[in-house]
Amino acid sequence: DDDDDDDDDDKHAKREREETRRGKRRGRALSSVLTVFLILLVWRLEHQERDAFFVQEEGEGEGSNVRDGGWKRYSTPAHEEKSREECTVDRFWIDALSLERFNREYRDQKPVVVRFIENEEEAAAEWKHFQKVLSSKENLQKSHGEKVIVLSSANTFSYDKKEVKLKHYIDSRGKYLKPIKSNQKADKIWYWFGDNDHEAFGDFFPAFKRASLIGKKYVPESASVAYSYGIGGPLSGVPYHIHGPGWSESIYGRKKWFLSPPIFEPVFNGNETAARAAMRFKANGNKAKFKKNIKMGKKNDNSVEVDKYGNEKKVLTCIVNENEGIYFPDKWWHSTLNLDESLFMSS
Repeated sequence: DDDDDDDDDDKHAKREREETRRGKRRGRALSSVLTVFLILLVWRLEHQERDAFFVQEEGEGEGSNVRDGGWKRYSTPAHEEKSREECTVDRFWIDALSLERFNREYRDQKPVVVRFIENEEEAAAEWKHFQKVLSSKENLQKSHGEKVIVLSSANTFSYDKKEVKLKHYIDSRGKYLKPIKSNQKADKIWYWFGDNDHEAFGDFFPAFKRASLIGKKYVPESASVAYSYGIGGPLSGVPYHIHGPGWSESIYGRKKWFLSPPIFEPVFNGNETAARAAMRFKANGNKAKFKKNIKMGKKNDNSVEVDKYGNEKKVLTCIVNENEGIYFPDKWWHSTLNLDESLFMSS
């Protein structure tokens, strides 16, 4: 009987060991399945984000770069509008917006986009010379490539600066004009906008002043204007910031603008890239969150909060194309996102 009991005990122990081994195998199998699931989930999320950030060169082929001044145009990223008409900022041809109307409805009140009309032979020739000749990549490399330029970090207020030669910055094979990656931080992205040495560039800035149709029509001759030239790669840009009123004219490439009235400050991360912020804005139905106002605006008839000019509490957006300029009044919050290799002059 004792032997039978021992046999029963051995069989029971074996069953327990087998059940333990089976449990461990099931646990390892479940763990493997969960691991694969998590890997696939992360891959999918990263793949979706890469798709949202993915851009590729357009207009490839013989002669295309010569036609476009040597600057590359890219496909529109998935999180951006594909039509230039999707713009919540008023837009005019330059001959349709008189100086009187600009002063009455826009100078102090709200932004406006103006597309150039080259209807004067002399002005058209001057603009074409500045755009096609002086601002071509070939000319900048040949005439100014050895000059040292000051780059700014692409975060709010651009705390860091870096000096490089212009020829290295505008080399498409280099690191500065490559499309921004989704995991980059704004303070690690270097961007040339402002900090220009006007004297070193000779007649470059005076040539722009002579060529600018917007400047001739809307900027008073007595005004003290500081011109600021910039070049940015695709998906580069800067987060929200404020300063005085001004124009920004697109010489090459497309730039998306986000603008909000002075008393409606958007909530933003000053070290988030412009591309990631734009993607979140789009995913949120083109709506922004705002900080609490110190000075509340009045309500319009639809119970929407507005400022003293009737501007609603919302972010305006517009893709500004080459040969267009955008004006923003004093202290308007604005951020920008370049969609191509973009050249611009701000004043």
